Amino acid sequence: MTLNEPSWPPSEKKVARAAYDKALERALASIMAEFKRRANAATTAPEMWEVEDYLKEQRRDLDRTFEYRYSQ
Repeated sequence: MTLNEPSWPPSEKKVARAAYDKALERALASIMAEFKRRANAATTAPEMWEVEDYLKEQRRDLDRTFEYRYSQ
């Protein structure tokens, strides 16, 4: 930890982790619902690969958005 980083008490870390987990859960539920919709609608091989492209894009976005860093 550097001097510019705040030190969070354990109670605040717990609340922050719960909020992080809930936001990730909601994002994943939204992606899952859209995946199922697209997969059910796919009737051709190109449409199937579009579903794969969608999942890859969502994974990249999730990895950029949700990076949990536990501060000591």
